[in-house]
Amino acid sequence: MYIGLMRHGKAEPFVTSQDDALRQLTERGRRDVTAMAALVRRWWPAGTTQIWTSPVLRARQTAEIMGRQVRPEAVQQQDALATGNLDGLYKSLARYDDKASLLLIGHSPYLESWTEMLTGMKLDYKTGSLAFFSYDAYDGAYGKAKLLLYIHPAAAQMLLRQ
Repeated sequence: MYIGLMRHGKAEPFVTSQDDALRQLTERGRRDVTAMAALVRRWWPAGTTQIWTSPVLRARQTAEIMGRQVRPEAVQQQDALATGNLDGLYKSLARYDDKASLLLIGHSPYLESWTEMLTGMKLDYKTGSLAFFSYDAYDGAYGKAKLLLYIHPAAAQMLLRQ
């Protein structure tokens, strides 16, 4: 199984008078995610793909842009990606076969926590960045995923110019 963990693109600044869940991607955030999607399309694994996204607007917008390139079988909103209930997500992985690919779009610090649970490694997810892992859901143990790739949107734009 392959798992991509992605932080939403750059969003509007937080304003205390606005609901944080309604913050949208900025123009730069859209550009960054579009570049990531174009690069990911080149190497995303064949087979069944699902996108799980936080229900927060900026994450859903990121999922929409990414979905145009990875063409998922389904896009599902998962509250756990917004609330940090990562044990629930971990248990959900067992439903998928080893040929499945999942792209999970969420928020910091939960992505960092889940990466550490899956691999034992620490990563710092900048906006629009993506980490890609191979994972055996049937192993039944935390810390067994293998980091295959971590990429920031600036690197995606650089690689697309090649």
